[in-house]
Amino acid sequence: MESFYGIIKATALFFLPAAAAVFLAACAHHAAMPAAGLQTLPARPATVSAAHGNAHPGINWVQWSDSAFARARAENKLVFIEISSRWSAWHGQLDKSLFSDPAAAEIIEKAYIPIYVDADRRPDIYGQYGRRGLPSLSVLNPDGYVLAVASAMTEPELKDLLGTLARNYAKNKAVIDEALKSSSEAPRREKPPESYPIGKLPSVSLSAIAGVWDNSYGGIGNGKKFPMPDMLDFLTYVSAHPEFWKGTDPAPLVKAALGGMANGLYDDAGGGFYRYSDTPDWKSPHKEKLLGLNAELMSAYIAASEQYKDKKYLEVGESCARFLDKYLLDAREGAFMNSRSVNPGVIDTDRTLFADENAKAALAFLRAYRATGDKKYLKTATGALDYIIDNLYNRKRGVLHYKGAGGDVLALSDQALSGLAAARAYEATANRKYLDFAVKVAGICEKKFYDPKGFGYYGFWYASRPIGLLKDKKKPQDENARMCELLLALHYLTGRDGYESRARETLLPFIPAIRKYPAWSAPAALAAAKICSKVYEFFVTGRESDPGFSKLLAQSYMFKCPDRVVVPLDTTIDRGRLDHLGYETGKTPILYVCSENACFPPVRPGESMEKVRALLKRPRQARQEGHGK
Repeated sequence: MESFYGIIKATALFFLPAAAAVFLAACAHHAAMPAAGLQTLPARPATVSAAHGNAHPGINWVQWSDSAFARARAENKLVFIEISSRWSAWHGQLDKSLFSDPAAAEIIEKAYIPIYVDADRRPDIYGQYGRRGLPSLSVLNPDGYVLAVASAMTEPELKDLLGTLARNYAKNKAVIDEALKSSSEAPRREKPPESYPIGKLPSVSLSAIAGVWDNSYGGIGNGKKFPMPDMLDFLTYVSAHPEFWKGTDPAPLVKAALGGMANGLYDDAGGGFYRYSDTPDWKSPHKEKLLGLNAELMSAYIAASEQYKDKKYLEVGESCARFLDKYLLDAREGAFMNSRSVNPGVIDTDRTLFADENAKAALAFLRAYRATGDKKYLKTATGALDYIIDNLYNRKRGVLHYKGAGGDVLALSDQALSGLAAARAYEATANRKYLDFAVKVAGICEKKFYDPKGFGYYGFWYASRPIGLLKDKKKPQDENARMCELLLALHYLTGRDGYESRARETLLPFIPAIRKYPAWSAPAALAAAKICSKVYEFFVTGRESDPGFSKLLAQSYMFKCPDRVVVPLDTTIDRGRLDHLGYETGKTPILYVCSENACFPPVRPGESMEKVRALLKRPRQARQEGHGK
């Protein structure tokens, strides 16, 4: 079992006057204590009153809010914050130990404002205050700055610490508050983005990943091992682009991880992937199954089956799809629930339908449709996407994190992933509502999240001034990489060059980190690789109501090429763009495949795509010039 947290840290209190010495001494005392005893716990249900199952009626847990911190200031109390999630492996352990102890409950209730945060519902708080996994226990001052983080302690030690912190804060409140504020709000000088050829980034990342990879079982680490779908996506993509290899073949790295996870982390009996393993061979998994992770791994296996021509990877991907359909699909809503945990004698499902996780599922099922041509996957993908558009999208605010979340906090992940899924769905269906949605979401991101001075997108947007560490804006790499992909997709789907230039600018803030920590920069490196790779545009022209148009659209979407984008162009609605491109149009639909200002001979309904496949393998001079472009 995992022991509870690492050490007690007095954040930012390094040089305080003598009045704070007792406080620091308490922190130092507890930091030296050995790890033992208390185990981590799971996340809580939606309502805070049920958050701890009323483990002790003396603790009145409240939500994170301005009013909760206002109350802490009015009552001169510290804030005791627990961040957890419903799927956490150690569900109920604190309820059964610390929070069911009357003495501990009395300390918390009298000296603290106890706040419970669901990490899934408030990823912004988890990102700033979460420490070393879940649950995370911290003590904050009434302005939201961290006094201490609880870790690796027995129950008596933690109770003693809470009492000591409260007593010393009451004596030294002004000094401690000022020190925390000065340290936390110290101005930071942000360096301007570097000018750097982004085409070098993929090879730099690939070499670094290969240097830390476990060649026996795949993945990174000699102890606990987590699946890293972003790395798998990157490695699989660059497998098709030897220009990025620089002597490192990524295929063995991908295959080691896919094989290791399939033989250990995958649940052969119930289906689906567990969250992580305690051992490097993947065979000691924890029993949580998360929607987002399973969707990303499903997509990774299916992509590998296409790249490496191995059906066993497709079998794993489709098996994962069946698990999601059976256990996490909310048939009434057409969208997916968040998680399924299997603990001894208990199966717990978090039924919340999150925007970003459902967008990941839509992308995975679109990938399955592309690989197999089975329209059931397309139906599932568009069902999840339709739920987001119909229930979570507000034209003025953006994509909400979940139904009922309000709009005072928006997450970039919800916008970027939903927009990207919609763009991919438009390629598969030619349904104009998906393109319109993707364009509008990109506009919302530009308005609310984009940094015009330093480039890139911030992870969260707030309608009002946020509390404490939430004021420290950050630009997450993963979400910015997804934004980059969305902008690239819109560049091709709309023909607007501004999207491509914005995609390139989006990567600039991450160049220093990529060069310093290249092994951990797979998302940005993948986006850079896609920007620099040659793209094949499949322009499907004709009337969308024509069966021949639908056939050419499906053939184009199924075409096995990692760098193709399908652009549906209706001869009536898109007349202006067709005239600009100079494509011939007639009574029957026509497919034009183009790249680098050159096009192949047109394809009409009933004609084989084999000639396109053959031409892709030939030198550029062999392609037919013209047809506009």
